[in-house]
Amino acid sequence: MTRRSIMAGIGLAALPGRLSARGLKADETVLFLPGYARELLLGAVEVSIEAWVFEFERRPGARLAFTTALGVDPGAESPETRAIFTERSRWFLTDSERGKELLVRFDGTGIPAFKLPATDRGGRVSARIRIPAPGQGGLIRFYTARSGVEERFDGIAHLVAAEGLSIISDIDDTIKISNVADTRALLRGSLMEVFKPAPGMATLYRRLAREVGASFHYLSSSPIQLAPALLGFIGEEDFPMGSLHLRESTTWNRLLPGEGSTAEHKGATLRQILSDFPARRFLLIGDSGEQDPELYGEAARAFPDHTITIAIREVAGSDLRPARFESAFAGTSARWHLIPESGPAEDWSPL
Repeated sequence: MTRRSIMAGIGLAALPGRLSARGLKADETVLFLPGYARELLLGAVEVSIEAWVFEFERRPGARLAFTTALGVDPGAESPETRAIFTERSRWFLTDSERGKELLVRFDGTGIPAFKLPATDRGGRVSARIRIPAPGQGGLIRFYTARSGVEERFDGIAHLVAAEGLSIISDIDDTIKISNVADTRALLRGSLMEVFKPAPGMATLYRRLAREVGASFHYLSSSPIQLAPALLGFIGEEDFPMGSLHLRESTTWNRLLPGEGSTAEHKGATLRQILSDFPARRFLLIGDSGEQDPELYGEAARAFPDHTITIAIREVAGSDLRPARFESAFAGTSARWHLIPESGPAEDWSPL
């Protein structure tokens, strides 16, 4: 995975900028997650913005403390593995910045600058901004910049029409082999190994994007610190780009989700997206290794007027009993399918 591909995904390149971020210091960085925008009445759109403000940790002992806590010895690994570990781990060795007020401007428009709410103790801020419809194009671009220096931080939002097909996809063990059930393998794969795509899933997603014009939302319980690596993986494996929704976690020792946090994060995000697009059709894609069947069934029951289809990728060693899926999807009108672990057939379609 190249640094160039990572930066292209989240827009951390230094470019000339005119708009300052109030209180943003020279050593502080802003990471915008790719979001989505929805059409409103009277020619307006609502843009969802998720940002994290932080500075990279420079204390000499920080990386050692990190490797010790994870039981990792980078010195015993290959040069390629050490390089991957160095790049991914640095996003966990950070100090989040509280109370930062970012000003954002939208490229190619005369829209005045918007000030986002102050960041919380985790350096995070979420906001929804209404702007005039930008015209043609599926991407809305915005940025914030430091005052007095030629450096800016860019963000994007994917414009999603009121009607059409939306695919909400899990990441771990759905499009990327993660071995979530094996904590040691999950940690090593997340921090030290090249991500491996799940067989056939990129081909399926590209076909749905091409033939149906689907929009994509990637939903994962991975922490925000893995955003650069995950976006690099999505781009390099040629999955369609889309919004990215990661778990709230801005401390290095919270790589793994706590009890209940996965269901809370995924459930809230599912409900928000389904609420935002009442006229769209939805395809929810997950895997059997976690609670995706149960979460998707719960979402389908909560939105009975939505047209929802569910596809679950089989994971070896997980609960694949028919009774589990019948219970998970009971009381819904959703059609559901199982995807073999070896991947879907080339001409298979869940629609």
